[in-house]
Amino acid sequence: MEAQELRQLSVEELKGRVNQFKEDLVRARFKVQSAEERDTSLFKKIKRDVARAQTVLSEKLRGVEVVSKTPVEDKPVKKAKTKKASKGSEAV
Repeated sequence: MEAQELRQLSVEELKGRVNQFKEDLVRARFKVQSAEERDTSLFKKIKRDVARAQTVLSEKLRGVEVVSKTPVEDKPVKKAKTKKASKGSEAV
């Protein structure tokens, strides 16, 4: 679940989602240990969901307002200067 979707939820709904994700993590561990599931990458995905939900929850509890990202205008790229060999350092 993306952070934008989580930011639209209330504090109580976020707490429920965090608990739900933690239960999903326990179930996934059980399935892997009992050989029902072989995809161990689920742990990482669920842990990220838990962290994302907890981050949004703490933002809401602290009253932090997240500003949406605006695209930055491209600046012209400076050309790299090349070093010229001096007359005394030429190889013979």
